[in-house]
Amino acid sequence: MDDPSTYDGGVLLVLEEQLRRELGRIEERRRDLEASRELLSRVTSLALGAHEPITEPISDAIAPSVVNRLLTETTGLLRNFVLTVSEGPALDESTMRANEERIRRGERQRAVYPASALSSPQGQRWLAGWSEVGEDQRVLPTTETEFAVFGEAAVVALAAWHDASEGYVVIRDPLVVRLYTAYFDLAWKHAVPAPVVGGRDGSGDPRLVELLELGLKDEAIARHLGVSLRTVRRRVAHLMAVNGVDTRFQLGWALARRRR
Repeated sequence: MDDPSTYDGGVLLVLEEQLRRELGRIEERRRDLEASRELLSRVTSLALGAHEPITEPISDAIAPSVVNRLLTETTGLLRNFVLTVSEGPALDESTMRANEERIRRGERQRAVYPASALSSPQGQRWLAGWSEVGEDQRVLPTTETEFAVFGEAAVVALAAWHDASEGYVVIRDPLVVRLYTAYFDLAWKHAVPAPVVGGRDGSGDPRLVELLELGLKDEAIARHLGVSLRTVRRRVAHLMAVNGVDTRFQLGWALARRRR
C-alpha cells in the first residue's frame, strides 16, 4: 500500500471531495429513512382507527363566523365551560342571537360557571339572561379553563389551558372531543345548580309565575315567552325545587303563601 505521505495535494483534494459526497449521501438517506418511518407510523395508526389531530387557531376576526357555523351545523347538547363572562371567542350580538335561537328551537345547552360570576352585576345579568332563554346552569367554586363542546363535532377551547391571552382554537379530532366531553360531564356532576338571580324568596322567575297564576298550560307559556316547551318545564321544575314542593298545585299554594 502506498504511503499517504507521498500523495500530492491534488490527490488529497479528490479524496476529501469523495468523502464529502459520501457523507452527503448518507445524510440524505438518513432523512429518507426517517420520513419513511414517520409515514409508516401514521399509516399504521390510521389503519388501527386513529385520527390525525386537527387544530385550527381562531383569530378575533374570524371567531364569530367559526362559532356561528358550528351553532348552525351542530345538533345535540352544547356544553359550555366558562372561565369568564367578560371575554370569549364570539361575544358579538350576531353570534349570541344565533345561540339563543338554537336553544329556543329545542337544542339543549348546559353551562358550568365559576362562583365569581355571581359576585358581579355583569355576571348576574349574564346568568339571568341565559337562564331566561333556557340554558341549564351549574356553578363550581373555580374553573381553570374555558371551552365549548358542540355535540360530537368539535371543541372551541383555549389554546393554552389556563391562559386566555393565548387565544382560541377549534379541535375536531374525535378522541379529543370525547375527552373534553368527559371532562365537562364530570365537572357538571360535581357542580351545584346555579341560584336564581334575584330570587331570594323562591319566586325569582316573575314572568313565569305570573303566567302560571293565570292558569296557562306549558305550551301556551312557551309561546308567550318565546322559549321551548322543554325550557318552560325545566324552569317550572326549578321553581318547585326551590320551594320544596312536588306538584304544580303545591307550587301555586307556596307562591301564594309567600306573597301573603
